[in-house]
Amino acid sequence: MNNNNEPQIAHELREAFEAVDPFIQKHTALVCPSCKKVCCIAKHGRHDEKDITFLSALKFETPCLKFDSNDTDPCGFLNAEGCSIERWMRPFRCTWFFCDPLLESMKGDKGRAYRRFIESFQRLVLLRQELLNTPATDKQQFKPFIRKA
Repeated sequence: MNNNNEPQIAHELREAFEAVDPFIQKHTALVCPSCKKVCCIAKHGRHDEKDITFLSALKFETPCLKFDSNDTDPCGFLNAEGCSIERWMRPFRCTWFFCDPLLESMKGDKGRAYRRFIESFQRLVLLRQELLNTPATDKQQFKPFIRKA
């Protein structure tokens, strides 16, 4: 990163994560407890270089996770209440991935709440791209990973 505004952008990005979290938490609380296949698996719980860049800009170290599990085992951050770390500290893919049942639950929320979530999520993605000096394309602005149930 060669951006003099890194700390400011990183703080705005953290705030953007915090803005989308209540909406996502609301729907994961509705959908995930009854799910038969855990989406939160070990291979997704590993921070990549971009996640580490973001956390470093905030002067935070990457949360420790033991990597002695298989990629398909439940994520080491997952506990009975969900993820044990705050959303902004999670690997980005954890905020970006929505299975079909979760996506349907989100879309079924009140129109205004869902639209606000989409707007907030778009802001989050754009801030992350700005922090990482990643050019945005129309397709990158908001396209959550969707797993077929």
